[in-house]
Amino acid sequence: MKTVSSQLYEEFLKEKKTNRRFEFAGLYIGYGAYVISLGIVFGLKRENPLFSAMFFLGLFTRVSSLMIGRVFLVPKIFLQLLSSDISEKEEAWETIQAHKEEMIGRLAGNIFGWNDSSHLYSMNREEMIEFVRKYTVTDWRKIGKIFLMFYAPIFIFVSYLTIYAWFL
Repeated sequence: MKTVSSQLYEEFLKEKKTNRRFEFAGLYIGYGAYVISLGIVFGLKRENPLFSAMFFLGLFTRVSSLMIGRVFLVPKIFLQLLSSDISEKEEAWETIQAHKEEMIGRLAGNIFGWNDSSHLYSMNREEMIEFVRKYTVTDWRKIGKIFLMFYAPIFIFVSYLTIYAWFL
């Protein structure tokens, strides 16, 4: 196995870890906001309509977590199959073939979930390129970055509203 292949594999593992962290962050922030808002209203018996903003942040975060699945739908190594650089394509294909079960398994799990995806394992390079191209028509990675720029100020504003309501 080439050094580049192991480097691509390490990038694949890093992307997998990043995906998991974003998923856990979406869970913790979303359900945490629910717990905080319900705890303030029902546990501490504080009544202010601004506290409902935290509940809606939780709802917004849980719905926004669907974006995480779209952003990480196709791992980056499969996107390299669409590259115009032939050597990059070749290295990506060799790495995918070397770690076929894990990499194609991840792609299959992301796209098909629990449904049958056995035909992915028998695809040749051209079929795999067409398959990846079909699922990357929309650049969800770019959309995800733009969405994050909108989500961060909303999160800060809602946190401010909750703290402001506490001291009213």
